[in-house]
Amino acid sequence: MKLFTKKSKAVIGIDIGTHSIKLVELAGSKASPRVVAWAVVPLPAGAFSENAIANAELVADALNEAMVKSGAKGEAAAVAVSSSHAITKVLGMPAEIGENELEEQINIEALHFIPYPIDEVNLDFEIIGKSDANEDENDVLLVACRRSIVDDYIDLIEGSSLELNYVDIDTYALERVYRSQNSLGAQSDQPVAVFDIGASSSHLMVMDSDRVLYSRHQNFGSAQLIKLIRKEYGVSADEAEEILASSQPPGDFLTAVQEPFVEMLRQEVSRALQFFYSSSTYSNIDSVVLSGGCCGLAGLAGDLEVKLRAKVSVLNPVSGANVQSRRDMIASSAPALSVAYGLSLRGLS
Repeated sequence: MKLFTKKSKAVIGIDIGTHSIKLVELAGSKASPRVVAWAVVPLPAGAFSENAIANAELVADALNEAMVKSGAKGEAAAVAVSSSHAITKVLGMPAEIGENELEEQINIEALHFIPYPIDEVNLDFEIIGKSDANEDENDVLLVACRRSIVDDYIDLIEGSSLELNYVDIDTYALERVYRSQNSLGAQSDQPVAVFDIGASSSHLMVMDSDRVLYSRHQNFGSAQLIKLIRKEYGVSADEAEEILASSQPPGDFLTAVQEPFVEMLRQEVSRALQFFYSSSTYSNIDSVVLSGGCCGLAGLAGDLEVKLRAKVSVLNPVSGANVQSRRDMIASSAPALSVAYGLSLRGLS
């Protein structure tokens, strides 16, 4: 399964996370997208383990529920594996060599840094532009993932009677959405930090106008927010989720839960940025863009902005789209839909 296969057929983007399945179906064009279907469906305990499918039957049931709930009519799908399972490397390759020779050279280079037998991985590559280091070379992005992990997603999608057109990496899908949101672009020469908050882990990407400069995973996620709610109100995990989703949380929620969580988030973002600064020539960023389901928390970006003393915004993938499906309900779920939206963008021209 090729990661960068190019097709023009519209696809349903399916983001299978450790906590829920997010689904987005787009129509129209990249310049004028339309959201024709979307859904967020929780996954039961035991469905996922360490960012990989642990119980295919539970995940398949949730996917079928998401298809029904969303009303999606398409037959083609795109999914993403976690970047924690992917190995990526930018290689300098002679600009003049042909495609077949380039593929041979890529396979040879892959042997030097992929810690698995080459027949146990899916490899793909894409030319991303002229090399800054050598004008006679192109920078080529190489991506590798264990075949067993990719096969789990293939089996899942094909078992649901969908046609799998793309296997992507979650962070590439997220970057695709960010690039489509021109209003979030840097207002200075400094790069932008995108901090994606998952259920159990987060991922920082620092980007300039052309490419990702830095990438780092951290063991921090919305699970910490759920723990704070459970501890403060003495409730179960399910009850904590209900409080988080409620439009009328407890009166002391802001001071008892949200403020401590924002401080935890500040520490995590600051720590991740310090690692970036120490490994680059930069000492500052333009702004921070948040992504992930918990970013729908009212006032979260503003609270973090005060603590970080830097501009903070929330990535809203549907802000530039014509939402035709359950328009009145999408606002609170939009921050969680970014990866699924970015996957579906691959099917638009």
